[in-house]
Amino acid sequence: MSVDTGLDPRRWGALAVIAAAQLLIVLDSSVVNIALPSAQAELGMGDAARHWVVAAYTLTFGGFLLVGGRLADMVGRKKVFLVGVVGFALMSLVGGLATGPVMLPVARAAQGVFAALMAPAGLALLATAFQDPKERGKAFGVFGAAVGSGMAVGMVLGGVLTEIGSWRWCLLINVPLAALVLVPALRLLDDSRGSGVAGYDLPGALTATAGVGSLVYGISQAETQGWTHPTTLGFIAAGVVLLAVFLVVERRSRRPIMPLRIVVDRVRGAGYLIVFLAGAALLAFYLLLAYYLQLVRGYSPLLTGLVFVPSGLGIFIGSLSAGRLLAKITPRVILVSGLALGAVGLAAFGTLDPASGMWSLIVPAQLVGGLGIGAALTTVTKATLDGVPPEDTGVASALTNAMRQVGGAVGVSVLNAVALFATVGTGPEALTDGYVVAFLVGAVLFAVAAVVALFATAPRRATVPA
Repeated sequence: MSVDTGLDPRRWGALAVIAAAQLLIVLDSSVVNIALPSAQAELGMGDAARHWVVAAYTLTFGGFLLVGGRLADMVGRKKVFLVGVVGFALMSLVGGLATGPVMLPVARAAQGVFAALMAPAGLALLATAFQDPKERGKAFGVFGAAVGSGMAVGMVLGGVLTEIGSWRWCLLINVPLAALVLVPALRLLDDSRGSGVAGYDLPGALTATAGVGSLVYGISQAETQGWTHPTTLGFIAAGVVLLAVFLVVERRSRRPIMPLRIVVDRVRGAGYLIVFLAGAALLAFYLLLAYYLQLVRGYSPLLTGLVFVPSGLGIFIGSLSAGRLLAKITPRVILVSGLALGAVGLAAFGTLDPASGMWSLIVPAQLVGGLGIGAALTTVTKATLDGVPPEDTGVASALTNAMRQVGGAVGVSVLNAVALFATVGTGPEALTDGYVVAFLVGAVLFAVAAVVALFATAPRRATVPA
């Protein structure tokens, strides 16, 4: 005899749909990396246009996240999620069929906009579907596995598709994958919205989008132009000023796009900082290890992608394990331990040399670091959404994604600059020395995040409305 628990029996199916959509978003930020040389040659792109294939997606995704999150709270999370999935698939098709050097970056920029609708709406749907603490931990474990392993899956998939087919399939593959998300989403997802959200904060939307976009663009320019170039400094400064204006607007607005009560909470604020630091270290690690494997070791795109399997596997296992442990162990213990393990994994690459053993260093270090990173990402994502009022779930989800995206952009630019600065001379030895220093800086970022988690994420003494 079945017992009616009052819980929607479709919630686990909805979780699978949301996790699949998030995996699609995250892997698409890395799947084209290995395919870029082939796309550049076929479409006749210059180096600047090639850079925009990656930067355009990052820029629009990061810039429109807060807008997407608030729209989900206002219009309905399922509606915004479905629009994001359909638009993402269509723009992937356009990019995969690109015929010139402009068409591909434009399609990638549009992909980023639709991803910015899909990501916060999906995470908000997850947060509202799972209210039981024990189930919520497991649900965030599955979601964390999709987020954390998505980058590694993208590297592997990009290598495989480029090697056996064409760079175009790195984008065209999104069409059938999006269909696999869309069809069950129509049946399994329940729409929800913030009951207390009325009207739209247009000044906040404009200043937030322009501020985050300008900041991400300026940081991305640092990688190619240098940190002291006027373009880099100008856009970063403009981004900081616009975000300061945004905070003033939000403080005075009657219906802010980002209520400041979300970020002033101590535990949640620390969580956003941890997401930023972990995103910075992780994204830069993937990029620099790919450089090492191809430029120093001479690996093919396919082999380079396959080397990232241990990292993705470790993150997947760590995320699911953390989801189960959250009901039994204090989240702070899991978070601190996971970040510390991530630091150990990256620090192991401080011993890297041009002939380092695959099975004695590269594989086990990725596996160990991945286990910790997966556990940490799952726990911190849950921490940034716990206690958020229902009407603000979408924008709180957007902030989590935005901090990860901006952190990744900062990490790639800063750690790449560190690697270049530490590279003295030419040849495999010099390149490896530069990467080693950058990996060690990444390990420090994880260690700093662990310290933040230790001192700033102690349990709240009482449940207080955020």
